[in-house]
Amino acid sequence: MTEIDTLLDQLAHRIQSDCNRMKRWRIIHRSNAVFFNLTTIVAPAVLAVGLTSSETLLGKCLLLAVAVVGGLNITFKPYLHSKRRRSDMNAMRRLGDEFLAERAASGEDQSDQLAVFTKYSAEYHVLYERRADGLIESVVAVEGDTEDRVGENKVSGSKVDI
Repeated sequence: MTEIDTLLDQLAHRIQSDCNRMKRWRIIHRSNAVFFNLTTIVAPAVLAVGLTSSETLLGKCLLLAVAVVGGLNITFKPYLHSKRRRSDMNAMRRLGDEFLAERAASGEDQSDQLAVFTKYSAEYHVLYERRADGLIESVVAVEGDTEDRVGENKVSGSKVDI
């Protein structure tokens, strides 16, 4: 096995493990989202219908659960309800499939294999960084907003300083 084959195998392994990791986190986040949403729907309904009183231990636990789960749902909403997670996972799968197809088509020529590695390694890093930037933007979401907020107010046309 040559060094180029080792590099190609490592890149294929990184792409595949990244896909598997995104799939696992997507399942975890969607499961949590379903649990959070069901809790915020069912618990108030149980209290409103009168199946239990808010004065009982169960009622107090339900009220506490609604408050905690509602807060968690709002806090982690960018992760729990992200449509980008699916598209990121599909983009990484597509990249892996294209990489494997082009790797097979390159044959035994080492210069072609090196070109395939260079091309798909760069694309992998671009996708990885774009995904990381998207996660950071969904958490912070104010770093680029400060420039927009200083200057002219888009609604009223007045100047706003922060």
